[in-house]
Amino acid sequence: MAGKKVILVHCGDVNPWCAVYNKTIIDGLQAAGVSTEYLQDPFDVNLEIQNLQSAISKRPDLILVSPTDDNSIVPSLQQAHDQGVPVIINNSMPVAAAKDLVTATVNADQAALGRYAAMNIVAGLKAEGLTEGNVIALAGSDTTATSGDRMTAFKEELAKTPQFKLVEEHNTNWDPAAAGTVASQLYAAYQSKGGIQAVYGMADYLANAAIQSATQAGMPVGVAKKGLIVSGSNCFKVGIDNITAGLQYGTATQAPDAEGKFVVEWVLKFLAGEQIPKVNLNTENQVTADNVAQFAAGCSKA
Repeated sequence: MAGKKVILVHCGDVNPWCAVYNKTIIDGLQAAGVSTEYLQDPFDVNLEIQNLQSAISKRPDLILVSPTDDNSIVPSLQQAHDQGVPVIINNSMPVAAAKDLVTATVNADQAALGRYAAMNIVAGLKAEGLTEGNVIALAGSDTTATSGDRMTAFKEELAKTPQFKLVEEHNTNWDPAAAGTVASQLYAAYQSKGGIQAVYGMADYLANAAIQSATQAGMPVGVAKKGLIVSGSNCFKVGIDNITAGLQYGTATQAPDAEGKFVVEWVLKFLAGEQIPKVNLNTENQVTADNVAQFAAGCSKA
């Protein structure tokens, strides 16, 4: 792959998942002889567009972009397409207007992640013997399919048990401090409305913020205490620790290094001249106390 150049326009290393994900991709490509450049935009839409413009002007063999806002990057994708610069979107899906502008997408099975989270919450609530319950969701960001596809699947799965109702959904921009604040506010707001019985934190560190806020409010957490049921939907070490401690009912995979290696696999095929599928989804797994040991090592990279 000597002579090939790839530019990453990705979320910044200030996010622990992104830091491992990007390093895995860069290390994998460089090991194959591919020259790489990494332009960071820590969930900053304007900076992402600037970085895309810079990347396009350098005319690399491929641009990898992990969108902060799926819609805002469409003009840049059109420009790259018009100038013959290939783009692969990863960790999201292009909006309808951009589907013909990108070479491919390489993504986690986001719908599976949302579905597993709802399954975890329902299983936890049933394990406590509850016949009804209020559920809240601390989502990532509604500007990308990453979050949207998870929430759609989560709602569809939860709707199979209408006794458990999603009463609030809030975007946190993947910020644990924001998640903790929202969780605290909702716990207080629902004290006179039957309380909150379960929380979906879209990443384990968001779920952990909900757990910490509940603990600070004096709320019991976990099945053993017949308390708050919490699920993540992509795994971090804090989630694995919380599952082991009985504080978090479950999560799912999408470990950053595994996802990064999946990106490298498809990028190298493309750079070698292979015709790759338009959509490439990684396989994800549900994680609970029953199988946490199987996934602990892989889910503890961030």
